[in-house]
Amino acid sequence: MIICGLDIGGTKVEAAFFEVVKETQDNDHWQEIQIAGEVLFLRNRGSRRIPTERSKGYQIVIENISNLIKDLSKELTISLEEIKGIGIGLPGSVDPKRKAMSNGNTRIFLDKNLENDLQILLKLPIPVEVSNDANCFALAEVLAGAGISFAKDSGKPVKKQNGLGLILGTGLGGGCIINGQLVAGASGSAFEVGHMALELDGGLPCHCGVAGCAEQYLSGTAIEAAYSSRMYSQIAERPDARKIFEMAEAQEPMAQAIIKQYKKRLAKFLANLTNIMDPDYFVLGGGVSLQSTVYEGLEEEMRRYIYSPVAKPKVYCHQLGDSAGVLGAALLALI
Repeated sequence: MIICGLDIGGTKVEAAFFEVVKETQDNDHWQEIQIAGEVLFLRNRGSRRIPTERSKGYQIVIENISNLIKDLSKELTISLEEIKGIGIGLPGSVDPKRKAMSNGNTRIFLDKNLENDLQILLKLPIPVEVSNDANCFALAEVLAGAGISFAKDSGKPVKKQNGLGLILGTGLGGGCIINGQLVAGASGSAFEVGHMALELDGGLPCHCGVAGCAEQYLSGTAIEAAYSSRMYSQIAERPDARKIFEMAEAQEPMAQAIIKQYKKRLAKFLANLTNIMDPDYFVLGGGVSLQSTVYEGLEEEMRRYIYSPVAKPKVYCHQLGDSAGVLGAALLALI
């Protein structure tokens, strides 16, 4: 079976074709996935990226995406008729009834029926599923990454796991997997944790129109803004989050203070989510997740704020790297 994943962001679009089988004799080239208790094996047959070029408008972008699928199909000698389903990850909330983005920064996709438009351009009635990109990240990690590791460590199968995925990058996105199933919510906006209030008394303004959102304190961009606002008269240019972590490790006082405050906020935030969802584990993605300092003492600090004395969720760094988004999108076609 061939499935296609599309990871559509504000700057790039990635397409990948995956082959899925029930049995394989060559595990070195196949990745184990678990869906509804069934063990399958999957391998990436090939992928390609193009710029989104959203400034050119929706019609040009969707035509470019259609051509991307066609070109990759020819390159891999896979006919379009072999594709059993297409999954799409979008940078925003997706209405599951209309399969259209209802909110998000890449506004050219708002209220657009990607399933209908792709089927017309591809001239095939290929089923298309659409979800939020953070949902795709969480889905991939639970079904094929961190969830597989947790199953081996704990003995708890993926179909019974509760895993929460968080992307700590330019923004803060999240996805929720309960008993191995993606929770999208009634309107497709479940687990938009970046816009939960972290500061209740005022707080920093957010692009969503509300102040005090978690994204303004826990994203990589927030770390950069915090350092620059405090050191604006002493620095020539704004360092990125990775550099600020490096400065903190080198004992630079302001960087140390900012990272210390960041970790405390992150621990409280994860504890709050634990009190709501009681997950087996969190899996972190995005640039901030690559900093080993983030994980030092994090689980212990979280437990100070968790109500249940037996709730001890693990915190994993993502295990699938850059492929998580496009893989998760493709998996939408299987669940």
